[in-house]
Amino acid sequence: MLKQQQLLLNILDEITKKYNELFEENKKLIEEISFKAHHDVLTGVYNRYFFEKQVKIFLKTGIDICIVFIDLDNFKYVNDTFGHEAGDKILKKFSQILKDFFKGADLIGRYGGDEFVVAMLECDKKSVKHVLEKLIKKTNEKFLEYNVSISIGVSFFPDESTDVDELLKLADKRMYSIKKSGKNGVNFE
Repeated sequence: MLKQQQLLLNILDEITKKYNELFEENKKLIEEISFKAHHDVLTGVYNRYFFEKQVKIFLKTGIDICIVFIDLDNFKYVNDTFGHEAGDKILKKFSQILKDFFKGADLIGRYGGDEFVVAMLECDKKSVKHVLEKLIKKTNEKFLEYNVSISIGVSFFPDESTDVDELLKLADKRMYSIKKSGKNGVNFE
């Protein structure tokens, strides 16, 4: 009888161990799926959907927000000349630069391709201009060998709009005006 009890205890112990292993595996899978649902897999910053969703929540708070729309200049040249692997490395490095510049409650997202967006909280034109000029300088230094720079457009909540889509369109429009006028700069108007 004692042998049977010990055998049952051993079986129960093995079942418990397997259950715990499966539980931990499932927990990791759920975390991975959640991360992939909210983040760009290549760069680790938020994806477009999650970024827009979070900005909508921030707009309800009423605090001043700056929407920064950034496009990497000459990125197609990098992919065509050095290959997509080099392009991916640049996207990852640029994402890290953004993470270094924008911390705390600011949101960083990859909008698509070589376009990134940032929602800066509690910002004003003067402070944003200073940060973005430093960002341009850092990007130029980091990617000099590839001739990659950045064009930036900025819009402001609540002064210019109270709608996420309108703010993004305005910042995007301003970014394109920089690209058309020679690239490598920032436009607030």
